[in-house]
Amino acid sequence: MKRRIFLGTTAGLLTAPWLARAQAVAKGGYGVGVIAPPALPPGFQSFPYVNLNAPKGGAVTFSEIGGFDSFNPFIIRGTPAAGANYIWDTLMRQSDDEAAVAYGLLAESVALAPDNRSVTFTLRGHAKFSDGSPVLASDVVWTFQTLCTKGQPFYQQYYAAVSSAEARGDRQVVFHLRAGAPREMPLILGALTVMPQAWWKGRDFTAPLIDAPLGSGPYKVEASALNRSVSYSRRADYWGADLPVCRGFYNFDRITYEYFGDPAVAFQAFKAGDIDFRNENIAKNWATGYDFPAVKKGLVDKQIFADSLPTGMQGFGMNTRRAVFKDPRVRQAMAWAYDFQWANKVLFYGSYQRTLSYFSNSPLACSGTPSGAELALLEPFRAELPPELFTKPFTLPVNDGSGNNRPALIAALHMLEQAGWTVQNRQMKNAAGEPLKFEILLNDPSFERVTLPYAQDLKRLGVDVSVRVTDPSEYQQRMDNFDFDMTVVLFPESDVPGDEQRDYWGSAAAKLTGSNNLTGVASPVVDALVDKVINASDMAELLAATHALDRVLLWGWYVVPQWHLGAYRLAFWNVFGYPKVPMRAGFDIDTWWIDETLARATDEQRHHSNEV
Repeated sequence: MKRRIFLGTTAGLLTAPWLARAQAVAKGGYGVGVIAPPALPPGFQSFPYVNLNAPKGGAVTFSEIGGFDSFNPFIIRGTPAAGANYIWDTLMRQSDDEAAVAYGLLAESVALAPDNRSVTFTLRGHAKFSDGSPVLASDVVWTFQTLCTKGQPFYQQYYAAVSSAEARGDRQVVFHLRAGAPREMPLILGALTVMPQAWWKGRDFTAPLIDAPLGSGPYKVEASALNRSVSYSRRADYWGADLPVCRGFYNFDRITYEYFGDPAVAFQAFKAGDIDFRNENIAKNWATGYDFPAVKKGLVDKQIFADSLPTGMQGFGMNTRRAVFKDPRVRQAMAWAYDFQWANKVLFYGSYQRTLSYFSNSPLACSGTPSGAELALLEPFRAELPPELFTKPFTLPVNDGSGNNRPALIAALHMLEQAGWTVQNRQMKNAAGEPLKFEILLNDPSFERVTLPYAQDLKRLGVDVSVRVTDPSEYQQRMDNFDFDMTVVLFPESDVPGDEQRDYWGSAAAKLTGSNNLTGVASPVVDALVDKVINASDMAELLAATHALDRVLLWGWYVVPQWHLGAYRLAFWNVFGYPKVPMRAGFDIDTWWIDETLARATDEQRHHSNEV
């Protein structure tokens, strides 16, 4: 990409003009940054947000909902086991406290060619898989090629800028880039998970994997029961334990994930002491569910960890492949019918902010009306865009929280009428007499309490809407095949949006089974703006391009925006120690440890009686 890339070198951080920076890059670097140089100096000892004296040992148990039938998270088939990411290492490790910055893990250095036509990684000589075999450049090339040809469709788009990958000897890998490739490619490729080619020989990579895979990461599979539980044990012989990017991490001897068919049952298991840690995503639980004796006795702790990351967009996503949602006026009416203020007051105890951007909680979010560089990007598409986009800030109705959202529903009714729908015998129908009818598909029963009131308001408009909850495996299959009308979608964002935007919004992705373009966006305007985002040459161009893309997506009414928190609500049995240093990411469980003194005192009482 033409976006600026900063590479940390053994000569120090690069702050010189572009020519000097490009010449230094060719020598290789210990870290890479997209919008700022790596903050840590050459030879740094560890990330500043870890505890180098954290003790190793103990076990932790987490809960998961649904089931799993595979240890291969890279393919479209099967449901991967939670925690499978612990099995393999990546070329580089991203910092939890810097925006778009990564440092070498499997790779000891990375170099971006001065002409931006190749990225070279040099592997560490002592990097090994858990069977003692070395991690070779050929493994990197095989992994890359396999993901592009047999992995999830996402990889084909994510790595589209790479023309080929080449192994030069055992330790050097060169990724050749196409003209105009993203300047963030060192960061993108640095996140590549590397698998052992030899182990996969004779195995079908496209099929769900039941065998425990061979990896180079800090943990290996210890035991598993499909759809029930999986445990990972920390490798005492982990090759990377003393790397600067690994010191202070991976402190638990054993990590177990227990699976539950219902979130409410998982919560009860936590209250009973069978689960150690809980990331609470239900506001009602946080407000009213933690009054059980263990909390009152101090055996369970509740903490809010604020983060400074872009929150992206969560909302009721409409599948525009379906006739019912072809017309943007219908989609806008769906947004107007959602009473966020009532839901936030009654269901969420005032916890959330309304999301008004696909890049919320970041400078990438648009605001006001377009001007300057953003307006210049939008002007060529004026005829294809709603006139209001240029003259009005994007807004959503603000109700009084009483549950009486009649003004917003009346406005929604007018939008539907403009789209050719009228109320006939209390039912919304078109000129052909066909009802406005659709299903809201969920994979989490706890979300019914959010969705059913919304469905009731839609029914007040005469819309025939139903709500269905399905199991996670069926839900995933239906998402992969875009077999839904409306569902809850989440489009996460980073500090530096890139090629993933094509997977979210690109016309090609809309036709690609298993892509993340769930709403079916297929717009030449969006495609052009995505290209502008990806090819921005500096931060000013990136801001203008994301503002324009954000505005067009919002005015396309593909999603009924919901809410965001900007923090993590964590509840955990009082057995943990964790760094007290704040970080942009909020928290990283891999930096936590078992505090033996706390654990001893807590565990003596944890299972003492059924009341906890």
